[in-house]
Amino acid sequence: MSDHGAEPGQAGLKVLVVEDEFLIADYLVAVLEDAGHSVAGTAATAEEALAILGSGRAIDVVSLDVKLPGALTGIDVAERLRAGSGPPFLFVTGSGDPAFRARCEAARPLAILQKPIDPDVLLRVLARVRPG
Repeated sequence: MSDHGAEPGQAGLKVLVVEDEFLIADYLVAVLEDAGHSVAGTAATAEEALAILGSGRAIDVVSLDVKLPGALTGIDVAERLRAGSGPPFLFVTGSGDPAFRARCEAARPLAILQKPIDPDVLLRVLARVRPG
C-alpha cells in the first residue's frame, strides 16, 4: 500500500466504490482510507450504485467496476452520471479487450485503471479531483 495521503491543504474526497468482487472492493476502501479519503458507500451492482447516487449523499468521485452483475454495467452508470451532471468517475476493469476499452473511453472517465489496481496510480488520478 501507499503511504501517500491527501495533498497538503486538500481535504479528502468522498468516494463511492462500485465493485462486485468483495476482496477488490475491500482493497480499494483500504487504499482510499489510508490516503485520507472517505468512502461514501460501496455497491456491488449498478442498481445499488444508482440508488446511492440518487440518495443525496455527498459524493466527489465514483470508482466504477465496468462489468457488474445484473442488467446494467458500470458504463451504464457512467452514462447516467454524464447525462445528469453527476460526479466525475473512473473505471476499474480486468478486461484488456481493445473494443471494450474503446467503449469505456467513449464515456470520458477520469481514467481507466487495469486490475490489479496500482494504488499510486489510483491516488494520482484522485489528486486531480477537487472536493465538493
